Amino acid sequence: MSQALPLTGPAAAGWRRVAVHVLWWLVPLLVEYYFVGRLFKDTAPLHLLATSVLLLQTVGVYYWLGYYLFPRYLYQPHPLRLLAHALLVFYVVYLVNYGLFYALQPLSKGFGSPEVSYAERTWEKMLRPAGLLGCFTSLRVAFWNYGFGPFVATVLLCIKFVRDITIYQTKNLRLERDRIALERNNLMLELDFLKSQINPHFLFNTLNSIYVQVVDSHEAVAEQVLQLSNLMRYGLYESNTSRVELARELDYIHSYLQLEKSRYGAQVDIQFVRDDGTATFCIAPLLLISFVENAFKHGVGRVKAGSYVHVQALMHGTELTFTVVNRLPATAAAAGVGGVGLSNVRKRLELLYPDRHQLTVDADAAAEQYAVHLTLELEPLAAGR
Repeated sequence: MSQALPLTGPAAAGWRRVAVHVLWWLVPLLVEYYFVGRLFKDTAPLHLLATSVLLLQTVGVYYWLGYYLFPRYLYQPHPLRLLAHALLVFYVVYLVNYGLFYALQPLSKGFGSPEVSYAERTWEKMLRPAGLLGCFTSLRVAFWNYGFGPFVATVLLCIKFVRDITIYQTKNLRLERDRIALERNNLMLELDFLKSQINPHFLFNTLNSIYVQVVDSHEAVAEQVLQLSNLMRYGLYESNTSRVELARELDYIHSYLQLEKSRYGAQVDIQFVRDDGTATFCIAPLLLISFVENAFKHGVGRVKAGSYVHVQALMHGTELTFTVVNRLPATAAAAGVGGVGLSNVRKRLELLYPDRHQLTVDADAAAEQYAVHLTLELEPLAAGR
């Protein structure tokens, strides 16, 4: 007999959020039902209709303002647009209230009798004389419309506004703290690098000497020396800026893959696909290589027979799609891989490309495959330098 598995991950978080919102609206529902009863003192059908319309009105105003208008026109200030939308919402609320009190007349206990109820008095002495534009032509009607309609939504929106500002400031403080920590770590890494660095000029001269000696007799060895020289030159000299040409970063990955091809030969299927649209964009240096190194360390390094590493870098407008797929033993896929290297890349992406990237990692134990997909919004070359 099959048993339903509990929801986990984003689906569970989504349902929890829905449940929290439903519980959240129980409080306004009870408050509005209580005050409708105290205000109208009328029949039960009238109370039910008025409460239902008021609740739907409050929910609509809250979500429209709080989740559509505020992020677009308040948190990114556009005061005139915000004011125009707010007036439109205020007028829509008035039309709903106007129609509500018109519909309440037959339900009121005072309808057709000498007794005058609140619903009849409001309709006959205020709303009907004011007409469909009453909220703009009468200050009394405008205040009544606000107090009867959007007031509860306004209180809830104030709570949400304070909460959003608190979350925003906390996020900024966290990002600033992480940025300072990353800078400190970079300084320590640079210091350690300087302590352990052999004179690069000596290394390059030595590699050039080896290249000259073997270029005629051992072409394959000469090619490996040349690729290694390119890697060292890029890592030591060309990557010391905040942004580098995307094409140069991909050349670096190409040189790395060529060395791995020379190392593993036909044992490992290594492919690299890139398009021609990378020349006009820039990227943070040495950002992508960790994904490739990870594929060889945790994939090819554990099982060589039938292994593969497929790398793809494609541009779609200003968006880079970078994919690394490699074979991974089932035991390793189930345990999860990545380690410190992948964790550091995630931190760099959060600091350097906040809200401009999407990184997904898929370890499929059944297919014995590990895949990394990164989409990154890049700057044009001139703007990034």
